[in-house]
Amino acid sequence: MNTHDPREHIKGIHQILISDKKRIGFLFGAGSSFATGLPDVFIPAIDKMTEVIIGKVVAHSAELGTAVKEIRAETEDAKVPFNIESILSSIEAKRAVIGAGKLNGLDSNGFSNLATLVKTEVVSLVSVHELLRKPEDRKRLAHAQLANWVQKARRRFPAEIFTTNYDYLFEIALEGSGIPYFDGFSGSFEPFFCPEAVEDVEAYPHLVKLWKMHGSLGWTYRESDKAVIRQQSAPEDSILIYPSHLKYNTSKKQPYVGLIDRLCAFLQQDDAVLFTCGYSFSDNHINERIVTSLRRGANSHVIAMYYDEYWDKDKKVGFSLTDEANGVRSMATLETGGKMSVYGLRHAVIGGKFGEWRLRDEPKMIESIRISQYFDEDAATPSDVVGVRKGDERWTGTGRFLLPDFRKLTEFLNDLSSSDGPVSTI
Repeated sequence: MNTHDPREHIKGIHQILISDKKRIGFLFGAGSSFATGLPDVFIPAIDKMTEVIIGKVVAHSAELGTAVKEIRAETEDAKVPFNIESILSSIEAKRAVIGAGKLNGLDSNGFSNLATLVKTEVVSLVSVHELLRKPEDRKRLAHAQLANWVQKARRRFPAEIFTTNYDYLFEIALEGSGIPYFDGFSGSFEPFFCPEAVEDVEAYPHLVKLWKMHGSLGWTYRESDKAVIRQQSAPEDSILIYPSHLKYNTSKKQPYVGLIDRLCAFLQQDDAVLFTCGYSFSDNHINERIVTSLRRGANSHVIAMYYDEYWDKDKKVGFSLTDEANGVRSMATLETGGKMSVYGLRHAVIGGKFGEWRLRDEPKMIESIRISQYFDEDAATPSDVVGVRKGDERWTGTGRFLLPDFRKLTEFLNDLSSSDGPVSTI
């Protein structure tokens, strides 16, 4: 099996992050809202969130429970991931065509009630900002460590943060650090989404960008002028979650479309590097656009911090990158021409080659301290196994790469922003 030395590739990441010529972007998924750094403040991953909300729907009424079970069967038959977004997409699509008839045992009012119930439960689970009442709690967020790096990094091109999450955690972190940012909305009383400003980001050249690709708390639809607006006191059932089937004037782009286009434009720039973390690559539309954009970009690159651990039916731990048919592995090995690297927990795909994480030689004590920031070495094995000896044990060099954990990644970035040490110590 091929091997990848984490020290070598961390040095490369270090060079990327300190280079003033690189355009740095981040794509964060549900893992960044789960691994917040605060044990009592987290949002379940979308699969768990879906499970919880479906349980609430079933308990609410047999009629709605039956409808959502039928929607699940239809979704799975179409080989579409069954989650909150696909549920709401199905509901909105059926409401648009149902007229006076019935589908899944529901009329138009029934689908409205189902959508309201689902959205209300989403808001309840996602509103963890209500638990962050103390300034010190907000400063302890992993997101605050990311903001600290953003604040201290002196870059010609400000960072762009793309996220599929609905919560306010990135806003809280950026605002808590006094970092000006632009999120595609313009105005004060009822800020409205402005697709023209998203397309022409050079109009805000010095601002950090925050792009919430799947919608957000506070986003709602103003029927009078068909605009997406932002309201702190928006009704719970009006939250906009994308992708969903919504009708807009042809003169206006849905935020989802405009922000997907922005991701593509970012990746097609020279010297653009997109880091992903907490993103499971479950949105096929985003994945397809990433692949297409990397093919078109001259020298852009994606570095995916991929948390690939799972538990099988026998409750044994596994790592999805070991599966040759894994979609993320295929993206990196077959579809992107080596322009995508995947850093899993025990394995990686770099330069189109799959391999195991393994240190080439045993680090010195002071170097081990630095390495422990991003790599947890396996315990040595008994000395009767042939190999390099360390006392009475054999050192293997294998271990667990830590940065797919959002908390560890932000700790690493925060340390990087406060360290003036030479690259050779990384």
